[in-house]
Amino acid sequence: MASRLPFRRFRHSLLLPLVKFFAYSARVMPRKLIWVTAGIFGLFASMIPGRSRRIFKINEKHIIHPCGLKVRLSHVYRYIISGMSDFINLNYRSDDEFRRVVEVRGEEHMQAALSLGKGVIAITAHYSAWELIPRAILLLGHKVGIVSRELSHRETSEYFNRLRARCGTELIDRGGGIARLMRVLRDNTAVGILIDQDTLGVDSDFVDFMGLHARTPVGPAQLAVRFGIPVLTLHISRGEGGKYILQIDESLDLSGYEGDKGYLKLTADLTGRIEEWVREDPEQWVWIHERWARRPGWAPGLQ
Repeated sequence: MASRLPFRRFRHSLLLPLVKFFAYSARVMPRKLIWVTAGIFGLFASMIPGRSRRIFKINEKHIIHPCGLKVRLSHVYRYIISGMSDFINLNYRSDDEFRRVVEVRGEEHMQAALSLGKGVIAITAHYSAWELIPRAILLLGHKVGIVSRELSHRETSEYFNRLRARCGTELIDRGGGIARLMRVLRDNTAVGILIDQDTLGVDSDFVDFMGLHARTPVGPAQLAVRFGIPVLTLHISRGEGGKYILQIDESLDLSGYEGDKGYLKLTADLTGRIEEWVREDPEQWVWIHERWARRPGWAPGLQ
């Protein structure tokens, strides 16, 4: 283990310069070229043996094929690379340029939810260019916050947080406790939370996702049920011509989630909406995450 430490330090020392080089390239590159370049890098990345490829193969065996889906790892990488590149590229473009690329549908649902003055818990997923969502909501005239976690490489995490905050998004540390989140919600802010990963260190439980039980964060549903905070789902997807469509769904009726386990039913229903997006265009979702690694009871993880 000790022999690996110098190599790990060397690898970490290269990460921030590489991220900055990637960010600069994405910033100056024409968007049409971004899509082409992402396709090339996605193809090469899919051929590299390693943890991500292994996770994808496990998910392919247990989830993708049994669900009758067609997913190519190279395309998954392409959407991830192009989505992050478009986030960086559009971060330095005018509001008018951003609006020409990102079309918002269902904005009346966000307006109706925020009109109650309690803030909104906006549930989304690691789907397509999800980092574009906050600015799109900001441009509708609403306050926006996102719950995020710090990456293992602190300097890289700070770099991306600066990008996220450029347009006015308020960043809420997932490990910072509930008090800050509640203060932001009381300021009638739409707070984006991603619940499509098995996240360590947060209150979670098992709900069905793509036919198997998956450990899912339950905190957002608990807050919504306990304090009557409007909760809705929204997601962004890449369409023809490189344009994105952000679909905002109608908020859920919380009266159907009363009782001790109401929050768990709400979490399951929110996860069900995410499953609909994944089934609609599965290659836009991040299949290289160990979504089903922890199993209920003593069941072994997927292998």
